Amino acid sequence: MNVDTQAHLTTLRGLLKFQRNELQADLHALQMARTQLLTDVSTAEVTDRKDEAAVEQQSDASDAAQERMRTELARCEAALKRLDEERYGDCVDCDEPIGWPRLLAQPAAERCADCQRAFEQASQARVRA
Repeated sequence: MNVDTQAHLTTLRGLLKFQRNELQADLHALQMARTQLLTDVSTAEVTDRKDEAAVEQQSDASDAAQERMRTELARCEAALKRLDEERYGDCVDCDEPIGWPRLLAQPAAERCADCQRAFEQASQARVRA
């Protein structure tokens, strides 16, 4: 691990915890809004196809947002676990240290910038195939 000081680790842990708390709050807010939307629709006296389509579209968008948040929350939890196990800061693909600027920008990063780029390109190639 190439994180020079305990202060860096403390900063990164704080960023990860802050991000985790924000995601948990946002996820809860989305769940509450979706519940309210479904309650409003079920108690409405008159609906038409446009209303139903709008509710379905909002529900689909909410589901997608919740899935993204759950994924990011899992990444934060995994990064905190790596910190606890003193495995944080090394790329999972090449075992080289992840640079401080990258970790500061993406505290849950598992890969160095080069390996992340290769991972994303390989993922896009699989999607196209």
